[in-house]
Amino acid sequence: MKNILLVSDLGGFPPSLESLAAEANVFVYIPRPSAVTSRYISTINTYASVIIKENTALTSGGYHHPDWVTFTGAEAYTLSENEVVDQIIRYARLFEVDGIIFGGAENMVLSVAKAAEALGLRSAGAEAARNARNKHTMREKFREAGVPSPDFRAIYSEHDMISAVQELGYPLVLKPTYLACSIGVTLLDGTRNPVEVFREVQQDIRENTGDSLLFNEECLFLVEEYMEGCNADWYDNPLYSDYVSVEGMMVNGVYRPVAITDKTPMLSSFTETSHIVPSVLDAEAQDIIVEACRQANESLGLQNCPTHTEVKLMKNRQVGIIETAARFGGWNIIPQINDVFGINLTKAWAEVLLYGDSAQLPSHVLSHSDKARCNMRIYLQDNPLDPSRKYQFEGYEKIDHLLSEGVFIHTETEIPRHTVVSSIPHQNAMSFVSTLDLESADSLVLAESVRSIREGVKLKVRELEDLKMEVHS
Repeated sequence: MKNILLVSDLGGFPPSLESLAAEANVFVYIPRPSAVTSRYISTINTYASVIIKENTALTSGGYHHPDWVTFTGAEAYTLSENEVVDQIIRYARLFEVDGIIFGGAENMVLSVAKAAEALGLRSAGAEAARNARNKHTMREKFREAGVPSPDFRAIYSEHDMISAVQELGYPLVLKPTYLACSIGVTLLDGTRNPVEVFREVQQDIRENTGDSLLFNEECLFLVEEYMEGCNADWYDNPLYSDYVSVEGMMVNGVYRPVAITDKTPMLSSFTETSHIVPSVLDAEAQDIIVEACRQANESLGLQNCPTHTEVKLMKNRQVGIIETAARFGGWNIIPQINDVFGINLTKAWAEVLLYGDSAQLPSHVLSHSDKARCNMRIYLQDNPLDPSRKYQFEGYEKIDHLLSEGVFIHTETEIPRHTVVSSIPHQNAMSFVSTLDLESADSLVLAESVRSIREGVKLKVRELEDLKMEVHS
C-alpha cells in the first residue's frame, strides 16, 4: 500500500480521511493545531497512521483545537514559509511517502508544491503554484496568454493607487493579492478618496487577520477594472448572481472540468451568499465557461492539483476570469458535488498524486442529477443590523416556513450563542452567524429558498455598549 502525507491546516476543503485511508497509509503533519478543528482532529485520530503536530506550536496548555475557526481566528504560524517547507520535506522522507496532499486553502498551496517538487513527487508545480497563489502574478500570466480578464495595476504605495485610478478610471476593484474569502476586496466607485479606502483596508487586515498566510511577496495589493455582470444573458430569472465557480483537476498539465456551481446574489458587493449544484445553466453557457477555465488554469502552468475557478458572467455571454486557485473551493462545495454527482473528489485527488490519473474524474463537466444541494450562510447584514455596532448573538427565529416546498435543511450550524459579532468593514464575509445545507430535487427551488431566508430571517441579538470588539472567529 502506498503512503501519503496530509498537511492539515485551515480552511477550504478538508480531504476525507476515510477516503484517504482507503487509498494509502495516511501520515499527518499539522503546522499549527489552532487551525484544525476538534471535529477534524477526531477524524484524523481515527484514520491516520501517524500524527505530528508542530512542536514549536506547543504551549503550556498543550495543543488547542477549536470547535470552529476562520481566517480571522487562527493563531499565527510559529514557522516561516521556508521552515514549513523543510518540515514537510522532513516528514515526507521520514515516512517514505508517494504523494503529499493538503487540507486547507491558500496558505498551503505553495509550501506543499515546493516540498513535493523538491522530492520529485506530483504536485501543482512550485512556479505554477506561485502563479496561482499570487493574484498579481496570476493576472500577468492571464494577460500573456490572452485569458479573458480585466486590466489591472500592482499597488505598492498610495502613489500607485492614485496612478491606477488615473489610468484605469472607475469603477475598480481593490483586492489583496494573497487572501481568500473576499477579505479586503473593495469596490472603488469614485464616491470616496481611493487613498483613504486603501488605508482603511490595510488597517482592517492588519488588525483582524493575524498573519499573511505565509505570503512572502512584495505586491500585497492590486486594483483591476470592475467587470460588469449581466445575469439576464445567462439565466432566466434574477435568483442567481452574475458569476459562477468551477471545480476541476489538472492532470499532467491538462485541465479536467468537474462541475459548475451557481451562486445567489452577493451582499456588500463581494460577500458570497450561497453555492448551488447542479447548475441550471444551459449547455452552451457551460461550454463557454469551461473553455475559459481551461485557458486560465493551463496558462498558469499547473500540473497535478485541484482547481477552483471563479468566472464573471457578462453581457452577450462574454466571460471574465475573476481568479483561480490550485486547490478545491471552500464552504461545502466539494461535499455537495460528491453527494449530488456520486463522485469522490478526495479519492480523485489522491489517485492523481499517487498514480498520475483517476477514474473518478468525469470525461466532461457534470450537469445532471436527480438531487440538488445548496450551502448558504446567514449574515448580520440579512437582518439588517447597524454595521457600526457590536452585538451578542442569541440565535434566530425558526426558518422552516421560509423554505420552498420540497426543500429541507440537511444541516444547520450556528456560531456559539453569546458570541460577540460585528460587521468589520472589508471583511463582511466573516460576519456570518449560521451555515445551512439545503437539499431538494430541484436547484431552482433551492435558489428560491435562499432568497426567502435572506428576506425573512429574524436574528436574535443584544446590542453591546463599551465592550472591546471581539469579532467571532
